[in-house]
Amino acid sequence: MLFYISFGVVITAFQESIVYHPDGQSFTGCPAFKDSKKVEYKGTRMYIKDISKPTIVLYHGNAGSACDRSFYIDIFTQSGYGYIVVEYAGYSNDTKKPSHDLIKKDVQNVLSYIDENKITNITVLGESIGTGAASYHTSQKPPEKLILISPFTSLADIAANTFWFYPTRFMVDNAFDNIRALNSFSGKILVVHGNKDEVIPYKLGVKLFGTLNPKNTFVTINDGGHNDLFTYSETYSAITDFLKSKN
Repeated sequence: MLFYISFGVVITAFQESIVYHPDGQSFTGCPAFKDSKKVEYKGTRMYIKDISKPTIVLYHGNAGSACDRSFYIDIFTQSGYGYIVVEYAGYSNDTKKPSHDLIKKDVQNVLSYIDENKITNITVLGESIGTGAASYHTSQKPPEKLILISPFTSLADIAANTFWFYPTRFMVDNAFDNIRALNSFSGKILVVHGNKDEVIPYKLGVKLFGTLNPKNTFVTINDGGHNDLFTYSETYSAITDFLKSKN
């Protein structure tokens, strides 16, 4: 019983450290984005290119850094899009500690940057924990399209699935509730999820999709896990087809 209580206290107190796993990659020194403009705007860092075109805003997953997501570049450029790839506070050698509130602040800064630079025809893409940031972005300023890779319903549901032996609804800061954030969005949405996802259960992606407008698209990557979706050609095809589809 003592261990149960102590462990519960630990996971409650350090829940954001459990969620976020940044690495020490240099933001300015990222070789993969050497041809991109590296912008720091109100404390939020972004890799930016060709924003006079239709533009994709990418919110990455909880591990690594934005630099690790350079594999998206070919998809974006070959589909005729520019991009804003967002780096979170606390990542890429930033001295701050990542948190839900700081990531929401990053989203707010991105929205301010979009408005200030009069960027139009926005598609938002979020992967994993980044689907929380993407959904929050959508709730604040709806884009033309939204792509969710390995999404969840809410942080509370993830916690309940992982720590099923605790009353997690009383323990978790449910800062990202994707169902609530997307409940009034009427734009087109693509959801891509592996049915063998070991981190964010496939059933949560299915549950989220069931709350969305029925005109949207769900693509199942058979045998796909959480970290290997981009080893499947179906993932690339789904994103490319969606980007090239007319609104």
